[in-house]
Amino acid sequence: MAETTQLTVSCHCSSANHTFSVPNSLLPLPTNLCNCNISRRISGSLLTSYVNITFDDGVPKPDTSALTPYRSSSILTRHFCSTCGTHMYLEYHADGHYEAATGTFQLPSTDGIIEFKSQMWIEDTKDGGASQFLTHIDNEELPRYLRESDQSPDAPLEWTLHTPATSTSEVKKSVHAHCHCNGVEFYITAPDATSYASTSGYPDLLVPYQSSPQTISLSNRSNQPWWIQRHGTRFLAGTCTCNSCRRASGFDITFWAFIPSSNIFRDSACTQAFIRNPDPEGAGSEKYWGTMKSYTSSPGVTRTFCSICGANVFWDGRPGREEEGSNALVDVAVGLLDAGSGARAEEFLAWWPGRVSFREEASNKGLVKGLEEGLASWTERNQGKEYVADGENVPV
Repeated sequence: MAETTQLTVSCHCSSANHTFSVPNSLLPLPTNLCNCNISRRISGSLLTSYVNITFDDGVPKPDTSALTPYRSSSILTRHFCSTCGTHMYLEYHADGHYEAATGTFQLPSTDGIIEFKSQMWIEDTKDGGASQFLTHIDNEELPRYLRESDQSPDAPLEWTLHTPATSTSEVKKSVHAHCHCNGVEFYITAPDATSYASTSGYPDLLVPYQSSPQTISLSNRSNQPWWIQRHGTRFLAGTCTCNSCRRASGFDITFWAFIPSSNIFRDSACTQAFIRNPDPEGAGSEKYWGTMKSYTSSPGVTRTFCSICGANVFWDGRPGREEEGSNALVDVAVGLLDAGSGARAEEFLAWWPGRVSFREEASNKGLVKGLEEGLASWTERNQGKEYVADGENVPV
């Protein structure tokens, strides 16, 4: 029997790859789910996780020549792909060791390879963030920490820093969204009459893609505005574990809010509209604004990320949605939102608990099963709350 296991990590476009061997005695590789402000702002996700890949002095360090470095703190530098935006590594300044983002592992399954040990830095979320969606894995409760894992006070499941502002009277005109370096920023307004003008098929979040021979883009023929929830007061938000999102972000779970472009503005006064213009250099990509860079992850689908800090920003897909120049429906990375209530932005978003999008493609089955069970438990605890989606525009 082999004494080591060979593992490979890669970005979405395969510009960055690294293969290394791990002694079987070290498996599974431990990691923690981080909820901190920096992690959310550099990723667009509500949860990030990394594992140590230079666990011995003799282990080669990865080649970072295809990556963009970003010093997010005095402690470490992050490296993300300059082409597709995938977050690949953390490089620690103190000892020079590298950690790889868990969504970059090129395996049919990371169960038994990666073990999620705890939820940490919950204090930064204000409302508990996605730690409330994921409390157990493989029937084992995840320890919860306000700050560093094993080094800070526990965070009870009901912990919140502030009472969520969820009533209509408390909703502000807009919510600010920005990446960590502030090179990308925008504002999202609450649903209004223009929000219903978009056109879109149902996403896998609502109607499993594999359940029908028809594509999702054809499944909403009557154009039900599924992205509007709670009698026109919330936009739908949900979770995705598809292979494309995982490899493009570097993390196992992505968190998307479905927002019409008519509700996305580039200024705090909400007068400068969302823009998506063809690149004048004719490179086949799209030019948005700020430090955003675009990447075509599949035919008709554009993803954007900050070219400085690597934050995932938009999934902007043409198939089944209105074409350029109209009120397109855009997927917005929830981790960028700076809502008063906290990381889940419950004064603007209603979270869908019924399904994890593309759950069949999840790399870590234990993680996604825990997420599904956690969402069901979260829904039960919050029965009747406006920030839990009720599917009012989705046929049963």
